[in-house]
Amino acid sequence: MSDLKKHNSMSTNHRKSPKRYSTGIFGKAVLKETIDMLPQLPDTESLNDVREFLCANLHFNAEQTRQRNANYIIKRMFHYGYADKSLRVFANSFPDSTELRDVCFYRFLRAERLQLDIIEELLLPNIGIGTISRDNIRAALKERFPESRSITDGTSAIIDALKSCEIALTDSKNVSFAYRDISPVSFTFILHSEFSEPGIYNIHDLEENRFIKALLWNPDRIMYTLYELRNQGLISKVSEIDSIRQFSTKYTLDEAVERLTN
Repeated sequence: MSDLKKHNSMSTNHRKSPKRYSTGIFGKAVLKETIDMLPQLPDTESLNDVREFLCANLHFNAEQTRQRNANYIIKRMFHYGYADKSLRVFANSFPDSTELRDVCFYRFLRAERLQLDIIEELLLPNIGIGTISRDNIRAALKERFPESRSITDGTSAIIDALKSCEIALTDSKNVSFAYRDISPVSFTFILHSEFSEPGIYNIHDLEENRFIKALLWNPDRIMYTLYELRNQGLISKVSEIDSIRQFSTKYTLDEAVERLTN
């Protein structure tokens, strides 16, 4: 394919509908439970079957709480209205791993844009310092939602998401963070999610991608990881000629996950 693909190209998979996301405050992250449950999901695309399984197996005592948290998991992890095979197979192949935590956090960012905004506004500008206080997050939410009665819960949920996916360390007062190593496995999943059609893309669009940056992956290692994916046959080509910097993909997300897991 000779034309340079735009960053926001959508998959030709006819089942996919536009991604749904929330910009509002949220009171629970439920990511620890998500990471625990995803590898155990039944082999089905039916969200009703997934919801039934989660309601039966989440550790919460109250049925209403299990139902509510099952809905949180489905909303954050399955944006297209069905339990996509790519995430289910990935989770089953990489249970309780950095790779699964990365991918869950990525999908969480896709669903809860407030989490993305807080990382961009507070964590990334302070990456050299490596710490912010919980009060910084609380103040940011208070400024954004001055009438909300959920500031305390929202602050805790944002911090819990960072902690559960090991993006940051937390204590009673502070959130500590630094650039992280890049796993080629989770990088492959997220790359093929963001650049969903096989084609040619600008490296700049990858380096400036909001979700890639919000994972706090070391930006100096992106090119190294791209070349590693090329060497493993997971992408076709990396080209740096003068001012033209491009990479070429050859798989859909489903196909990339199949290569990773076989």
